[in-house]
Formats: sequence, C-alpha cells, structure tokens
Amino acid sequence: MYKPKATRDIYTESLSVNSASLEKQLAEQSVHAGEIRNIIDIVSKIYNENVDRIVLECDRDMIALEHVPSPLKLFIDCLASMQKTLNISPPARALIQRYASAWEDWM
Repeated sequence: MYKPKATRDIYTESLSVNSASLEKQLAEQSVHAGEIRNIIDIVSKIYNENVDRIVLECDRDMIALEHVPSPLKLFIDCLASMQKTLNISPPARALIQRYASAWEDWM
C-alpha cells in the first residue's frame, strides 16, 4: 500500500538536493570551501527553522499545506534572507542573486 511521504521528509530531501546543487555551483565560481560551508550551514539552519513551523502548522491543519511555500521557494527565500545578513564574497552574492531573480522570472 502506498503511503505518502511526510511533509518534513519532502522538505528535508529538497534541502539536500538544492544544497548540493548550490555547493557545486559556488565551487564552480571559485568560492572558498569555508565560505561555501558557512553559506550552506546558515541556509540550512534558517530552512529547518521554517520547516519546523510548516510541519507544526500542517499537523494542526492539513489545508495549511496549500498556503506554505514549496520546498524550492523556501530554499530561495532562505538564500535571500541569508545574503542580507551575511557578508559574502562577490561571486557568492552574484550566484545567489541569480537564484532569486530566476525564481522571480519563473513565477
């Protein structure tokens, strides 16, 4: 019998895939490994805090899932939030801004 994935699992898997992609792209832009790790760690922390709220909200009311950001949208939002608060190198900033603008163009 098919059992749908838990909301947390869906978001966690998406974070893993998106973080790996971002990490690879930052490395291709010659961003220092320490900075990449810092960016991934901070984005993951912000993302997971948001997932905790989403899961709590959806546990109370499954209809809430219609009103929360998709895993990709949440990842992009966390990137944008992180870049506003963290002093990052120009190549990292440029890549993250491209992520955000690509999302805006797509929507």
